[in-house]
Amino acid sequence: MKIAICDDEADCLARVSAIADQYTNQHSDQTLRFDTFSHPDDLLEAAEKIGGYDIYLLDIIMPDRSGIDLGLRLREMGGDSRIIYLTSSPEYALDAFRVKAFDYIVKPIDSPAFFKVMDEAAASIEKKKDRSLLVKTPDRSVKLPFDSILYAEKNLRAIRYTLTGGRTIESVSIRLPFAQAMADLLEDPRFFLCSQSMVVNLDHITEVENSAVVFETACRAFLGEKLCRKLRDTWAEYLFGQED
Repeated sequence: MKIAICDDEADCLARVSAIADQYTNQHSDQTLRFDTFSHPDDLLEAAEKIGGYDIYLLDIIMPDRSGIDLGLRLREMGGDSRIIYLTSSPEYALDAFRVKAFDYIVKPIDSPAFFKVMDEAAASIEKKKDRSLLVKTPDRSVKLPFDSILYAEKNLRAIRYTLTGGRTIESVSIRLPFAQAMADLLEDPRFFLCSQSMVVNLDHITEVENSAVVFETACRAFLGEKLCRKLRDTWAEYLFGQED
């Protein structure tokens, strides 16, 4: 598991790094890699080079680029990383909501708080990585991790899956009603049946406009105003529920 720590304050970065070393030593059964950065641009460059980190620990107040701006940029890069904010005050929790932050740790950071949040973040990543869907196409069968699916929609008698990398996969013709065919996805709280012919992954949404939903890849799916109002409420409930 790859974890990035970014804080412009040398003392705080050193403290978090030391606690991260303790965490690594107590979790020797796991493969953990902690990389530290004192500037957001250095983190962005590294994340692009390796395809992103699993977990980001970000200071919120930094001079050149705030942790919120950094988190939004990381979300634009795609993926389903856990973003955890390091902050001197919980008043920034609402701003962190815009980034779909997993949690935040109030400074000064201590080992128990760090260990608790890291354990929860790691467990949520492992749980999501385990789930996948087997889709039969006209010429092969394809295993799609749930995390890779932006949305699924009915296309004539088939189902078209739009994926995080920009690919689309189309199934063979189905005989079941669309909602019934999507039963495996809909058992997972990430997925929402927003119309009779579309299921969206709430984790990958970055914005719900008046008549369209926008995903991390800047991909848009048009739904109409009524359905977007319903989706906006569901998305907000889902995100706030993750913070509980």
